[in-house]
Amino acid sequence: MNYPLWDVPILGGTWIIGLIACIHVFISHFAVGGGAFFALTEQLAYNTGDERIYDYLKKHSLFFLLLTTVAGAVTGVGIWWAISLVNPNGTGTLIQTFTLGWAEEYLFFVAEIATIFVYYYSWNRLSRKRHLNLARWYFGLSVMTLVIINGILTFMLTPGNWVNSHSWLEGFFNQTYWPSLIMRLLIMLALAGMYAFSTASLIKDEEFRAKMLRYASKWFIPVFILGPIIGYWYFLNLPHDAVHNMMTGIQASGIGNFSILARAIYMCLILSGTIIVYAFVGPYLNAKGFSFHASLMFLVCGLLVTGMTEWSREMLRKPYVVYDYMYSNGILKSEVTQLNKTGFVANAKWLPQQDMGSLQLGKTMFRYQCASCHTTEGYRSLHRLLGERDQDAILSFLQILHKTNVKENPYVGIMPPVIGNEEELKALSSYLVTINHPKKEQEVSVATH
Repeated sequence: MNYPLWDVPILGGTWIIGLIACIHVFISHFAVGGGAFFALTEQLAYNTGDERIYDYLKKHSLFFLLLTTVAGAVTGVGIWWAISLVNPNGTGTLIQTFTLGWAEEYLFFVAEIATIFVYYYSWNRLSRKRHLNLARWYFGLSVMTLVIINGILTFMLTPGNWVNSHSWLEGFFNQTYWPSLIMRLLIMLALAGMYAFSTASLIKDEEFRAKMLRYASKWFIPVFILGPIIGYWYFLNLPHDAVHNMMTGIQASGIGNFSILARAIYMCLILSGTIIVYAFVGPYLNAKGFSFHASLMFLVCGLLVTGMTEWSREMLRKPYVVYDYMYSNGILKSEVTQLNKTGFVANAKWLPQQDMGSLQLGKTMFRYQCASCHTTEGYRSLHRLLGERDQDAILSFLQILHKTNVKENPYVGIMPPVIGNEEELKALSSYLVTINHPKKEQEVSVATH
């Protein structure tokens, strides 16, 4: 509404963010869990004097360095690029609210990157004790980046009293901050073991290879024991409407608006359980039979779980980008009433000033209000959703979506309300009908000239 629109056909902008974010989360979580892995595993080598562990860690640290500093950093920048284009209003809110937090996170991140470089290039150059301290420092710095990022991520789903006070500390230490922080730490430890499978499976010494695979499998124990407890704690602190949407999808048994969310949660639980069980019966009980290809399957399953959990968290926020404050299309909840009085187009800064025809006005309404979640022929396709509805039926539906009272609009907790005056709603209906009835576009064009 206040910025030019980035139009992504077929996939939509949200999928661009999702694809980049899932890869980044899968790598960045390893950056923290891997820090713990280096610190504790090098402590084990230091206590036992086992040179084989030192040699393994040196090779593992090269893999770790390249993955986290190259792929991790590139996808991190990619997230900023994507969110600033897809939802500049939401991105601006995060930057303005947590300016100090972002600055601190940047300092910790730079220190973290510098430390891992020194850690890798100082093998056999520093004393064992000092090198171990570097591993501890790296882990501490990486945890601090998580401590800050976690507050901002959880803020988007549970901003709490920030919506009224706009105190950044209230938004940062919100009701899901602590359960989310602990849960992410548990997942990071499991990911450290998962990535260690891939490097340990390449060890030539069969006896030592089995030893390190069994050791790596033990990193799944914390999430196995504490995961369900922390997950339930997190669930108890979710917004009521988000829980209602989740339960609606589960109870609907595969039908309804949130059925896909329910399936994603089911699949996430099944895959997580499969990973944990197979980590025990595979690398732990049958380490000699565990192969590098099997470790790659672990990583694929881990990436799928990461993607589904991140997607589910995003779905729980709907229809907001910042819960109960800003809708997914960048419109503030507090501005809806005023915008309906003055008209949507009158407040859209990047639209042409000259009068638009009905079809062009409707297309503009779609691009700025609907395209944040829907495409015409792709993800959440309106071609499929509209079906064979004519313009009158579409207009009636838009008039329902225009209302903000849940009794009059059953989609309040799912979709942002359609903003605009009566003329703008009619224009939007005239454009939407052309998606499934292309001839209507010619009829509307003739009627407006």
